[in-house]
Amino acid sequence: MRAYTTSYRDELDRGVEFLLGYLRAVAMDLPAPVLECACGRGRNALPLAGMGYRVLGLDHAVQALKQFRRRARAQGLDRQVLPLQHDLRQPFPIPDAAIGTVLDITAVDNLVTPGAARRYGLEVARVLRPGGLALVVTFDRDDGYYAPFRSGTQGRAGEWVEDPHTGIRNRLFRAAELDAVFCPPLLRVAGNRFDFIDEAASERWTRRFHLRLYKKAG
Repeated sequence: MRAYTTSYRDELDRGVEFLLGYLRAVAMDLPAPVLECACGRGRNALPLAGMGYRVLGLDHAVQALKQFRRRARAQGLDRQVLPLQHDLRQPFPIPDAAIGTVLDITAVDNLVTPGAARRYGLEVARVLRPGGLALVVTFDRDDGYYAPFRSGTQGRAGEWVEDPHTGIRNRLFRAAELDAVFCPPLLRVAGNRFDFIDEAASERWTRRFHLRLYKKAG
């Protein structure tokens, strides 16, 4: 079983900032409770908990979850969050229709086979209540950092690449491929591709990522 990425950043992800701004513009509150997939050390979960939301976090990395719990206690947010160790390739330990919002910030790209990604997309839909939202942020097939690795070891038709710096495999999506992971049963509400400059492996790169907002009917 291969490892996959866990976020150790601290700042609120720009995709989550987009979602909060979008909801303010339409005079809508963030549906709760919130589930963050690949939550890491609480990068997004803790700021949202500080806003009063109940947040459940799933991640495979024990060390990251220890840091999550320690940071939650230090911020007095341990009653607002529930971090759990979980492999996203397995069914979620969550009842049907129990979640208001799912956050996937570069989590789905760790599921490198189409079958694993689709099963994950169906799990996201299963745990969302009617009217619930799923925010998905992941990298495009032409991302400046990952694209050069496509000439090396890769999956069928370049579906995934292996980062030579970490040994971690990531699936790179076209927009239609990403939508096919979640739709149906979810419906796409908004989506676009964005570019930004970021640092990885001690160099600066032009990153290209997809942002998608999906909704469960009802």
